[in-house]
Amino acid sequence: MAVPELRCQDVDDTAEGDLGLSDEYDRRRCCPPSASMEDLSRTLIVSPVLSAASSFDSLLGANGHQSWTPSPEFSCQDRTSYPDEITFLQSELDICKRLLNAKYLAAHILLKQLLKVSEEKEQGNKINHLKFRDLFKELNTLQYELQCMEEHLRISQQSWLDKLNSIMEENLENKAKLKAQSETIKKLTYTAQVLRRERDELLALTDVKERDVYLQSCMDKFDEWCDSSSLEVAVLAACMCRGPNQEPCKCAHAVSYKQRQLNELTERAKKLEAQMFDNAKTSDIYREAFEVQLAKNRKLTRKVIELQSRKDVLGTIIAKSKGIDNQKSLIDDLVENLCDKNEALVHQQVMVKLLALQIGRMETSQMDS
Repeated sequence: MAVPELRCQDVDDTAEGDLGLSDEYDRRRCCPPSASMEDLSRTLIVSPVLSAASSFDSLLGANGHQSWTPSPEFSCQDRTSYPDEITFLQSELDICKRLLNAKYLAAHILLKQLLKVSEEKEQGNKINHLKFRDLFKELNTLQYELQCMEEHLRISQQSWLDKLNSIMEENLENKAKLKAQSETIKKLTYTAQVLRRERDELLALTDVKERDVYLQSCMDKFDEWCDSSSLEVAVLAACMCRGPNQEPCKCAHAVSYKQRQLNELTERAKKLEAQMFDNAKTSDIYREAFEVQLAKNRKLTRKVIELQSRKDVLGTIIAKSKGIDNQKSLIDDLVENLCDKNEALVHQQVMVKLLALQIGRMETSQMDS
């Protein structure tokens, strides 16, 4: 009988689609969940070798002999084919080992990739955690700023609302005061009309002399009121201690008189200031003229000194000539005439400047009026 072919189907599990990791999966089920990736790689590398050895031992005996016993049906001739079958099985075992090594390498590469992916994932998680923390901090700051802005806006709105309410209350009070003042003005105008009518009736009943005396007194009072300024009238009108009387009190008249004196003093001070300014200008003009005169006198004295210096050079010629005294008197007369003309010219310049100042003052007064 022919010996049945023994295949390493228990070891070669490529037909099932896995990479020799079935025993590894069983081992991972037995491993605790706290096992690290290095332990997992170690088990992936060692366990397939053990599974292959166990499968080979199942084919062979524990002492290296064959574990398979032929049936008594095999003849002696068939036993001669055992070495060939063993070599065939060994070759298939080598092929299976090579396949397993290739699978181990693939599993190791996949494990490295898995470790790399896990590391990248952890690094990405750390980066995401840092970004999330930064974003959370920024969100907190923005939320705090928003709360501060809302609080500031609320406070400003409340302040503006309070101001608006106060302004509205003041407006209502002013309206009430205006209404009361308008009513008092109406009453006063009515009483003034009644008093004018009574005055006209009394004037019609009086004589001519009494009427003239009354009108003259009224004209004097009117002139006094016309002479008073607006500030005096305001002071007299502001008197609140008159009581039932129509005329202001003595203190108001005293204050108005003091106000009139103050106005007169201010006007006098303004006039004195203007006069002082004009005097300063005239003094400046005279000073300039005096300086011009001094400069001209210096020039003349310099020329006279030069003439006296030349006198020594021309001494012989002057000694021989006649009428030396006449020449000296002539020179003195010429110098005096020149000085008089210079003084007249300076006075004319001063008068021209004074006239220009007066004309400018008159023009400014006309423009102000």
